[in-house]
Amino acid sequence: MKTFKSISDNKKQNMRNFILLYIGQVISQLGSGVTSFAVIIWAYSESGKVMASSLLAICSTVPYLIVSLFGGAVADNVNKKKIMLICDTVAAAGSLVILLCFLGNSLSLWILCIINVISGFMNAFQAPASQVAVSLLIDKEDYARVGGVQSIIGSVVGILTPVLAAGLLGIGGLGLIIIVDLSTFLFAFLTLLLFVKIPDIVSNESRTSLPELWYSMKEGIGFIKKEHGIRLLLVMYSVLNFMGAISFDSMYSPLLLARTGNNEMVVGIVSAFMAAGIMMASIFLMVSKTPEKKLPIMYVGSFMCLAGIMLFGIGRNIYWWCAVVFIGCFGAPIYQTYQMVILREKVSIDMHGRIFGVQGMITQMLTPIGYLVGAFLADYVFEPFMKSGRTNKVLSFVVGSGNGAGIGLIFVIAGALGIVILVILSRSSKIKELDEQY
Repeated sequence: MKTFKSISDNKKQNMRNFILLYIGQVISQLGSGVTSFAVIIWAYSESGKVMASSLLAICSTVPYLIVSLFGGAVADNVNKKKIMLICDTVAAAGSLVILLCFLGNSLSLWILCIINVISGFMNAFQAPASQVAVSLLIDKEDYARVGGVQSIIGSVVGILTPVLAAGLLGIGGLGLIIIVDLSTFLFAFLTLLLFVKIPDIVSNESRTSLPELWYSMKEGIGFIKKEHGIRLLLVMYSVLNFMGAISFDSMYSPLLLARTGNNEMVVGIVSAFMAAGIMMASIFLMVSKTPEKKLPIMYVGSFMCLAGIMLFGIGRNIYWWCAVVFIGCFGAPIYQTYQMVILREKVSIDMHGRIFGVQGMITQMLTPIGYLVGAFLADYVFEPFMKSGRTNKVLSFVVGSGNGAGIGLIFVIAGALGIVILVILSRSSKIKELDEQY
């Protein structure tokens, strides 16, 4: 009885630590998101070029790609709380530099690029450390529910970020936004430092030298080479993300604007249904019982996403788009959560940092490529082709004609191709083994 009570108390303590950690991180992310949004607006306003915002994105993405596997190795071999505190402090220092430069009328694009490079490096350590911290604080049976909580809060943060940024910019400009960002950092930092205890699997005697970290990276690569099922799951994850990046993620707004004669109200309404789909799925994950077999429900979520992409390209009116985007975005949190649950359960916790580092690297690497490929195909291949009058009746029936028809065809091809790839990979015996012996 005493042992049972001790286990129960420990579980409650870990859940309390997770809640405090997550509250602090969410508030900090909201502050950082508002600053990033405002900085992009400032950069575009100062330069008048879209390339300014693209350059900022590249400066934060490339460093992440370079060191993400090393960051995962560090997360597996160093105290997670220390990593998170250091990364948060460096990010806050970057915001402080922006504030000082702004107040001194010396802020320029190259300064923002340098800060984004540093932030990208820090995120390569922060992201896997945060994921490992979650694994250490919650029980296996709560993985899916916690994934639902993360999805719903993430969607709320995504909705609030542009609203808060626009409001604060109107009230006090970029300076006020950065002050708010620094305040959210202070709250998150003190919460993590003083009130959150993260159990760690790194002993005091554990080596953290560069040779040891290099060996840890090689060990992670060797693990992925050996575990065919995990590797195929990551391949599936990367392919599906690429299909989303080449179509919906980068071009749903241009598609809607092209189809409706630049009606921004339609984009806003469809975006609201997108957020509603994510929230409803997140609530479903929070209240539903985690099934023994995770792959079937992960496949259902994946199919909903891909079918949503394909059907979105066929749409010609707001009612169709709202219904389709709700269904597709309902599937997204389900797929993402159960993919993460499988990784958490099938990979030893002392390997989580490296696996999450690889996962993040794959996603970040293919996303900008997908954006560029999708934009190129839309501007120079599919849109001109659909306007040329050389299309057959089948294509015209499926996606229509005129502005946006070429983008719609990209959506149809990406969604259909993604479904084919999903079906092929799901038949692999190695992936099926991931649902065995839980």
